[in-house]
Amino acid sequence: MHRRGVHHGFVEATTSDAERAADDTSDWRRGAPIRWPRILQGGIEVLRTEIESTRAMFDRLRNGAGWLDECDRRVDDDPDFRYSSSTVDRSDPREIERLFVDVVDENGTRIARDVTARLSWIADDESDLSLRVRFSFGYESLREWLANEDPRIALADEFAQRVFPECALLTHPTLLEELGRLHGAPVRLSERIVYSNAPGGGAVFHHDADPDQRGVVFGQLAGHTAWLALPRGALAELVAIADPRFDNSARAMAALDEIDEPLWRLLNMDPGFTQRVAEANALIVLAPGDVLVLPSPDRENTAWHSVFAVGEQPSLGLSFGIFDAY
Repeated sequence: MHRRGVHHGFVEATTSDAERAADDTSDWRRGAPIRWPRILQGGIEVLRTEIESTRAMFDRLRNGAGWLDECDRRVDDDPDFRYSSSTVDRSDPREIERLFVDVVDENGTRIARDVTARLSWIADDESDLSLRVRFSFGYESLREWLANEDPRIALADEFAQRVFPECALLTHPTLLEELGRLHGAPVRLSERIVYSNAPGGGAVFHHDADPDQRGVVFGQLAGHTAWLALPRGALAELVAIADPRFDNSARAMAALDEIDEPLWRLLNMDPGFTQRVAEANALIVLAPGDVLVLPSPDRENTAWHSVFAVGEQPSLGLSFGIFDAY
């Protein structure tokens, strides 16, 4: 487990033989990670060609290929989505290119605009070659994507499916039913992200408790990733033990709302803390076919998580936000 110059330890990627938790609805309510092993394996075999094509695409992007060219190669003859423009946010060193597309009807008349596909580095660190593509709409600075009734939500979801057909693996009706069972109501999967974590890369500790977002579902399609994932309260307890500034978990939990530099370094740069989290049974290794659900039923009960790319080759995964269905 090596991430951006820091060695956190070793993890062995073995056959994914873990069983599903007996009471995953309880895990959902308290914001604990839920692993569903092997459930995508059959679909991965069906979509093997598409998956390998996407892995090759990310390799080309890492070597300087243009995102517009790669996207156009995939959907240049699509009758519904038409390229409009591209931008680069110079204030965000991670952003490579954001594509804007229009949606047209059967007569070629535009019915929606500003559906987006944003290619970016996962981290602002030249040593980390991990990439991601996020499908959304509008402008993130205006947080338009939080609008629950915008018709572009479904259009952005569909555009992700057109560009990356393997997105169908996470939108299978059976999987949607399982997520709805956990949540207690039907869900939709939006703000879709395709990840290619590169060796030595990954994501620092964070959560996804955005307004109206109920969590994230991640599917491992190729390669392996190692996760530190646990409920907010459990993470706070470990922080209180490791950081002498906090004499109880309540103060540590409050500190997680406004993470300062010393706490950030403890969470993300301290191999001893990583070991402490792993020893608390919060280390999860995902193999191809595995699904990881990271619940955020509310801000107090949300799954905090950190990701490590493991292995010698970049991996491929899907990460979709969980929202209430329309």
